[in-house]
Amino acid sequence: MNESPSSPTSSGDLTAAEMVHTLARLGRCIWYRRTIVAATIIASLLLGTAHYLTAPRIYQSTAKLYIVERHADKVTTMGEQMVGENLMTTQRELVTSPVVVQAAIEQLAPQYRIDFENLPPSRWIDCVRESLTANDVRHTNMIELSFRSRNSEAAAAVVSAVLQSYLNFMETNHRGTASENVAALTTQLIQWQQALKQKQNALQSKSQSVGAMTLNKEDGLVNAAVMKASRLQDKLLDVQDERREFDASLAALRQARQRGDDLKPHLRSIENVVGQQLLVSSLGLSPQDLESVREQEFAMRTAQEELGRVEPYLGTAHPRVAELKAKVAGLQQYLANYRSQAGQRMASLTTGELGPLLESILVQNISQMQHREGQLTRDFNAAQNEAAKQSGDLVELEMLRREVDRLEQRVDSTAENIAKFDLHLTQGPIQVTVTKEPLPAQQPVSPRLKVILAMSLAAGMLLGVVFAYVQDVLDDRFNSIDEMAGQLNVPVLAIVRQLDPLPGEGMASVHTYMAPTSVETEAFRTLRTSLKLGSEVTDRILVSSAEPGDGKTTVSANLAVAFAQSGRRTLVLDCDLRRPGMTALLDLKGKPGVFDVLSSTDDIAKQAREHLLHTDQTGLDIIPAGLRRPDPAELLASPRFIELLAWADAHYDQVLVDCPPVLAVSDAQIVGRLVDGAVLVVRPEKNHRRLVVRACEQFRTTGITVLGVVANGISETGGSGYGYGYGYQYGYGHDEADVSVELPKAA
Repeated sequence: MNESPSSPTSSGDLTAAEMVHTLARLGRCIWYRRTIVAATIIASLLLGTAHYLTAPRIYQSTAKLYIVERHADKVTTMGEQMVGENLMTTQRELVTSPVVVQAAIEQLAPQYRIDFENLPPSRWIDCVRESLTANDVRHTNMIELSFRSRNSEAAAAVVSAVLQSYLNFMETNHRGTASENVAALTTQLIQWQQALKQKQNALQSKSQSVGAMTLNKEDGLVNAAVMKASRLQDKLLDVQDERREFDASLAALRQARQRGDDLKPHLRSIENVVGQQLLVSSLGLSPQDLESVREQEFAMRTAQEELGRVEPYLGTAHPRVAELKAKVAGLQQYLANYRSQAGQRMASLTTGELGPLLESILVQNISQMQHREGQLTRDFNAAQNEAAKQSGDLVELEMLRREVDRLEQRVDSTAENIAKFDLHLTQGPIQVTVTKEPLPAQQPVSPRLKVILAMSLAAGMLLGVVFAYVQDVLDDRFNSIDEMAGQLNVPVLAIVRQLDPLPGEGMASVHTYMAPTSVETEAFRTLRTSLKLGSEVTDRILVSSAEPGDGKTTVSANLAVAFAQSGRRTLVLDCDLRRPGMTALLDLKGKPGVFDVLSSTDDIAKQAREHLLHTDQTGLDIIPAGLRRPDPAELLASPRFIELLAWADAHYDQVLVDCPPVLAVSDAQIVGRLVDGAVLVVRPEKNHRRLVVRACEQFRTTGITVLGVVANGISETGGSGYGYGYGYQYGYGHDEADVSVELPKAA
């Protein structure tokens, strides 16, 4: 016996083999049903073409924005440290935000609203945003803004309107807070100027009343009490000025919080009031880092300048050049990490967190200023009373002059702050530049013929494969010889056409005996040749089928005659002890046979000779089934059946065992382990594929070699797709000599 196909193999090889087998089966299925696949592909292509011809044309207009955050490469003030890692994401979301889109729709001309003119106004924003996209251009600070419309000019108009709305929003949002700070400082400037004018008038009047009296220290006209009062007055005026600045900043901050504005721009004004280091500490950052970063920036610029000087002369491979490059890279990494940390800290502060923080800083400083102002006022009043007792008009004149000097300094300082905010108004922290204007598209972006054809082809192929597979599953029939051989993994030994019944009984009903030179009997000689010239030993052959009615008995009888005609002594054992078809075919009903031999206790050889029947065909003998018994499986599994096969093998060149269908009972599996191999008779137009596959698997599971299958009952026209392939239609025949040629007995 040959090794079973289920011999153990590695799991990896088994998985690969199963995969290859599955793919091969799917390929065969597609090839056999290629008409369905081709029809599905053609239908899909036709549908795709129809869609292309009827689909509305969609045009796309695109613009590009270049976004830069000013001073993002420096660390100078807290206002300039607001560098967020999510700048591009924020701007991308902002340019498609409802507030920007709403403003764009309002300024859009009616003729360009064709994409949403039939919708209610409440749906306009959502409709525009569905067709509006903003994407980052990879590895750049650019945003690509696109809009799709049924009209190319409308698409360009919508993109232009959104761009203008976005730029207006950015300008308004930037100028809002800065304008409030300028207004507050302007009010302070007017107050300082009015106070200065009053003091100057008072100083002039007092100077006229005093006359030629001067306050020069060299003249000795100023004593210690006057100087003390003057110093206290200077401090008091400074504290009052600082407190007023805090009050103005607090008022502006509270107004911004009530309106819900972004409070981060207020950091610049608060920084000018409370100082950079105090604000840094309040926000949880290290003030010393600012000085360290400035030092690192200076060191990086120095290294870059030196690198630029020495690299052209020393070359890129020089150690000094490599050292400078490494130093510059390290400093750049340090600065990038610091800015990222500072940006994350600032970005993590929401408006709800930043407002109370800034307000608490201002309130705390105002409270401190008020306390200090009260203390200085008391000290100044005491010093002034003391000086008044001693100096009189001289002290009053000195005080007026000092007040005039202080007010002049306040006016100058406020004017400088206003100039700074004016510069901030014209130079915002974020600069947006339109690098590509939206233009009407000449060609539509949808539908695209190439894309539709590719998708239709892919969809048609996929659906065709699915339809072919579903039909293959539902059909459950073999469609060709190649498919049968491929799925069963065994050769197709012969193709037997549909045989018309012959009149007569016994050997007269066997086609190979009655018409040995006819076209119909050529298949059995082909089967005989395939068995004897194969690589397997086939002296003892079992013939079975998957189901009853497949013609196994007819094939067995004709094959036995074909062997006998070739000169081989042939014995047929009818082991279908339940429904003995061979016995009925040869008109041997009622005669003792295999049942009687196996049931007897006499010598096997004696019993076999007694129940052996000779046929009209020379060299062909048969032992019929005999009388029916209730326990055929037990008899076939008994040692006497093994002895019977051994006797038959010793006295005959060829032994054929006709067995029941393998799926009906276990008799064929019992006998199959005792012979050289099994031949499975299949009627393709009748048998279900899964049953035939199961029959082969049952043989293999019990270690039985399946020599091949015989396709039986094929119609002459070949309409089922099997055909003959042996040249039957060419009309050649056989001489009597051809029939009697003897095949050598296999060793």
